[in-house]
Amino acid sequence: MKHKINVTKADIKNGEPGNCDSCAISYALRRKFKTMNVRTEVDGGDIVIKVNDKKYEVNHMQENDVLDFIDTFDNYQDYLSLGDTEFVDPKPISFEIIERS
Repeated sequence: MKHKINVTKADIKNGEPGNCDSCAISYALRRKFKTMNVRTEVDGGDIVIKVNDKKYEVNHMQENDVLDFIDTFDNYQDYLSLGDTEFVDPKPISFEIIERS
Protein backbone atom coordinates (compact mmCIF):
# COMPACT_ATOMS: atom_id res chain seq x y z
CA MET A 1 0.00 0.00 0.00
CA LYS A 2 1.27 3.47 -0.93
CA HIS A 3 1.12 6.45 1.41
CA LYS A 4 1.78 10.05 0.47
CA ILE A 5 3.85 11.90 3.06
CA ASN A 6 3.69 15.69 3.18
CA VAL A 7 6.44 17.39 5.17
CA THR A 8 5.19 20.88 6.02
CA LYS A 9 6.84 24.12 7.15
CA ALA A 10 5.58 23.33 10.67
CA ASP A 11 7.30 19.92 10.55
CA ILE A 12 10.54 21.62 9.53
CA LYS A 13 10.20 24.25 12.24
CA ASN A 14 9.37 21.74 14.99
CA GLY A 15 11.69 18.94 13.87
CA GLU A 16 15.06 18.32 15.45
CA PRO A 17 17.97 17.97 12.98
CA GLY A 18 19.95 14.77 13.44
CA ASN A 19 17.25 13.10 15.56
CA CYS A 20 15.80 10.05 13.81
CA ASP A 21 12.72 10.03 16.04
CA SER A 22 11.94 13.77 15.92
CA CYS A 23 13.12 15.03 12.53
CA ALA A 24 10.78 16.81 10.12
CA ILE A 25 9.94 13.59 8.24
CA SER A 26 9.18 11.78 11.51
CA TYR A 27 6.81 14.61 12.48
CA ALA A 28 5.00 14.16 9.14
CA LEU A 29 4.84 10.39 9.70
CA ARG A 30 3.37 10.90 13.18
CA ARG A 31 0.62 13.05 11.71
CA LYS A 32 -0.08 10.68 8.81
CA PHE A 33 -0.17 7.46 10.85
CA LYS A 34 -1.43 8.97 14.14
CA THR A 35 1.33 7.36 16.21
CA MET A 36 4.46 8.43 18.05
CA ASN A 37 6.27 5.18 17.13
CA VAL A 38 8.15 6.41 14.05
CA ARG A 39 11.78 6.56 12.95
CA THR A 40 13.52 8.00 9.89
CA GLU A 41 17.19 7.34 9.21
CA VAL A 42 19.75 6.93 6.47
CA ASP A 43 21.73 3.70 6.57
CA GLY A 44 24.50 3.35 4.02
CA GLY A 45 22.71 5.67 1.61
CA ASP A 46 19.35 3.92 2.00
CA ILE A 47 16.39 5.67 3.62
CA VAL A 48 14.94 3.55 6.43
CA ILE A 49 11.44 4.47 7.62
CA LYS A 50 9.73 2.58 10.42
CA VAL A 51 6.19 3.11 11.67
CA ASN A 52 4.84 0.89 14.45
CA ASP A 53 7.57 -1.68 13.70
CA LYS A 54 6.64 -1.85 9.99
CA LYS A 55 9.31 -0.89 7.48
CA TYR A 56 8.61 1.38 4.53
CA GLU A 57 10.67 2.39 1.53
CA VAL A 58 10.58 5.64 -0.38
CA ASN A 59 9.39 5.51 -3.98
CA HIS A 60 12.62 4.89 -5.93
CA MET A 61 11.92 7.88 -8.21
CA GLN A 62 11.93 10.19 -5.16
CA GLU A 63 14.81 8.73 -3.15
CA ASN A 64 17.38 11.34 -4.19
CA ASP A 65 14.98 14.19 -3.42
CA VAL A 66 14.31 12.78 0.05
CA LEU A 67 18.04 12.17 0.69
CA ASP A 68 18.75 15.77 -0.34
CA PHE A 69 16.00 17.00 1.99
CA ILE A 70 17.40 14.98 4.91
CA ASP A 71 20.91 16.28 4.28
CA THR A 72 19.67 19.87 4.07
CA PHE A 73 17.46 19.52 7.16
CA ASP A 74 20.17 17.88 9.26
CA ASN A 75 22.85 20.43 8.33
CA TYR A 76 21.29 23.81 7.52
CA GLN A 77 21.57 25.19 11.07
CA ASP A 78 25.29 24.36 11.13
CA TYR A 79 25.81 26.28 7.89
CA LEU A 80 23.84 29.25 9.21
CA SER A 81 25.88 29.34 12.43
CA LEU A 82 29.05 29.48 10.29
CA GLY A 83 27.65 32.49 8.42
CA ASP A 84 27.01 30.66 5.14
CA THR A 85 24.24 32.86 3.72
CA GLU A 86 24.19 30.99 0.39
CA PHE A 87 22.86 27.84 2.01
CA VAL A 88 19.11 27.41 1.53
CA ASP A 89 16.69 26.49 4.31
CA PRO A 90 14.89 23.17 3.79
CA LYS A 91 11.62 23.48 1.88
CA PRO A 92 8.47 21.36 2.37
CA ILE A 93 8.50 18.11 0.44
CA SER A 94 5.98 15.43 -0.55
CA PHE A 95 6.85 11.84 -1.42
CA GLU A 96 5.39 8.34 -1.43
CA ILE A 97 6.33 5.44 0.78
CA ILE A 98 5.48 1.77 0.27
CA GLU A 99 5.32 -0.90 2.98
CA ARG A 100 8.03 -3.52 2.60
CA SER A 101 6.85 -7.10 2.53
